[in-house]
Amino acid sequence: MVKIGFIEDEPIILAAVGVKISQTPFEQGSIQDIYEECRGSELEKEAGKLKEAGNFEGAKKLKQEVERRIENSKKLVNEIMIKHRHLILGDFLPYTVALEDISRLAAIYLWRNVNVLNFVFGAGIEASFRVIKPNRYNKAVSDLGKIAFEAYEKAVDLGVPEQDARYMLPEGILTRMIFSSTPRYLGKLANSSKNAPLSEFKEIGKQIETLVKEKFGLELLQETLPSEWKFWGQEKIKEGISLDYQGKIHSFSLNMGVKGSLAMYAQLVRQRLLLCDVEPLEGISKKGRFVVPFTFPRATRKDYQEIASQAKQKQIESIERHEQDFVYYLLLGQEAEAIIYGKGATVIETSQARSEGVAQWEIRNQVGIPITRELAKYKELETEIGPRCWREKQCIEPGTFKTKKSICKAFFQAEGNWKGTLKELLDTLTEHYETFRV
Repeated sequence: MVKIGFIEDEPIILAAVGVKISQTPFEQGSIQDIYEECRGSELEKEAGKLKEAGNFEGAKKLKQEVERRIENSKKLVNEIMIKHRHLILGDFLPYTVALEDISRLAAIYLWRNVNVLNFVFGAGIEASFRVIKPNRYNKAVSDLGKIAFEAYEKAVDLGVPEQDARYMLPEGILTRMIFSSTPRYLGKLANSSKNAPLSEFKEIGKQIETLVKEKFGLELLQETLPSEWKFWGQEKIKEGISLDYQGKIHSFSLNMGVKGSLAMYAQLVRQRLLLCDVEPLEGISKKGRFVVPFTFPRATRKDYQEIASQAKQKQIESIERHEQDFVYYLLLGQEAEAIIYGKGATVIETSQARSEGVAQWEIRNQVGIPITRELAKYKELETEIGPRCWREKQCIEPGTFKTKKSICKAFFQAEGNWKGTLKELLDTLTEHYETFRV
């Protein structure tokens, strides 16, 4: 069952907690443990008790440890913001909602609603399955979850990157995240979750609403969102890009029909720039298409197809019984269609962030590169779009937090200082996109 808490502290400390959440294995402790590692609040209380008892030397040592943790947290955040320009760390408020043991689907559902077009603003960070291994799942998918985790571990042992092996896992796997926003916007997210048909979503909404009332004393209006992700029904979405540009960056208006895995959309919505109007979950299930990472060897492909077949069967059986839990059996690699809406500078930012060689390959393939190619039709924008090695003639991103080694093909060719054209760079960074159907 999801556990929701509330943490108050300096924004930079909470940002450090977010960084740690994205990289810390689940077995190493809870969000509260991570907060203690970053802040040392319990040590600070213990130091106070020692001081009252007359143990000034012991209190001094504990206080020094607290100061060390705070200083390290601030250093971590500033280093990431300055060196890697992950500016979301500057968006935190002096409090955050902490969500532990939330399903991956519930996390996507929340993030999908946070963007300017939905008039919901906020910042947060989720555990990254690109760098840490998931280790538990919702009881609703316990049968499939065990099989999928075994296949996941087998794939990783064969050398498949974690970010690709996760495509075989169900959306019922559990994750964790923190999210910081104003009371009003937290209320809007709570209302959206409460009105969803899934019991987990309803519980999340109720708990967030209770926190807002308790912490801020506000009785919130029942505001709704202009765009909601539907559970039931089927829709056909046409692929292609429609881009309107009136000569100024703030004039951009983007409508883009795309296809991609649920894993891809999970990363895209966390960027909070674009509104992803994903097709209904029932439609995703009934189409039964699955994206195949190019890193999958033959043995992993075979395992993936077997898991996909079982997952599809579970989904359809649940749909026929009109059970909302069918959504937990959707795989992270299951393909969905969506219309992406973007306005103004968010379009440029998406080109820059999602066409990078270190961006997840599918989001680069399906979103970042197509948008960049469309923008490149306007010559005056050429130096404003695309990967950093094109715009700034330098590469400052590590390949992953684990290896500290770049896996970008363009980096191997030019060591971060691209000499060719933008088109050549985008061609180099494009990967093969493959699906199969069950």
